[in-house]
Amino acid sequence: MAKTLVVVRLLVGVVIATARTPVRLILDTDIGGGGCMDVDDVAAICLANALADNGEAVLLAVVQNTSPPPCAGAISVLNNYYGRDEVPIGAYKGTDLSPDAKYLSYVTDLSDNWPSSIKNSSQVPSSVEVYRRVLAEQPDHSVTISSIGLLTNLAALLSSPPDQVSPLSGAELVARKVASLVVMGGKYPTSGTSPECNFCGCYNGATIADSATASAASGYVFSHIPPEVKILFSGFEIGIAVQSGGKLSSCAPASNPCRQAFIDFEGGPGRSRFSWDPLNTLVAVRGAAAASCAECTDCDGSNKVDGASGNNAWVPGAAANQTYLVLRNATAAGNAIDELLCQQPVAKKTKRS
Repeated sequence: MAKTLVVVRLLVGVVIATARTPVRLILDTDIGGGGCMDVDDVAAICLANALADNGEAVLLAVVQNTSPPPCAGAISVLNNYYGRDEVPIGAYKGTDLSPDAKYLSYVTDLSDNWPSSIKNSSQVPSSVEVYRRVLAEQPDHSVTISSIGLLTNLAALLSSPPDQVSPLSGAELVARKVASLVVMGGKYPTSGTSPECNFCGCYNGATIADSATASAASGYVFSHIPPEVKILFSGFEIGIAVQSGGKLSSCAPASNPCRQAFIDFEGGPGRSRFSWDPLNTLVAVRGAAAASCAECTDCDGSNKVDGASGNNAWVPGAAANQTYLVLRNATAAGNAIDELLCQQPVAKKTKRS
């Protein structure tokens, strides 16, 4: 009888898990290019695809918020590996970011040596076009955005006018369609005089002009985001405490581009990396607790971002539409990310069966 009860409970748990409505997810990434280039964006895209394989998310689009053309190709490689060539890809097409911005070696490795339908950003529409088209097609208040790079795309979206896709302005479209925005950016409760990279784009050899563009975009977004949208900030101090990705060398085959990107970046196998972006994306889909974090509950107020420098500070005040994450268990968070990264893509299982 006891065994029967256990089986029934497990089955009930599976039914409840599968009955949850999948999160409609858009990923906004700098994917190895520009002033904040890293490999954790790869982990975030692979994790998002794994969550989609599980039925926990619907990956609506992936958009690039930096300028290097090959970065869109790397996004396409990762989506292709998971059998999602149909997922729209967009790229920032503003003229205020240098087209000669640096990008990491794994970007070239992936785009040159793995199959994909797209090789560079000249083959994709602007991120604003993708955002507006995808958002217009979704139910009201249903979309979650995981922002894991510069805020250039979101600034351009919020300032976009009505068009043939939607009679709503960008800000109106976001207010109507977006339920939550989860942002890897800033430091909490304050960055002091050293801004976090996604808010300033000011590291890794970034030009002064590119940094000014990134900072201005951050300041614009958080002073214009509609109050209907819940904003959850995941700060620098959270992701730097969590390690993930090293297990890919032993749990994934050599044909896995996510594995190869980590090996390229780290200079060898079995090495993990800070987990700013995959943690942010895991929270966007599963919630803070599933990532061994919690939403700060005693910090009513709002995040103020200086559009000239990218510095941020949490300003206490009345309860608002935003809060920030607090980390509970770094090891458990890293293990949750690695479990998804090591998960075999459904597309590969289908091919073998």
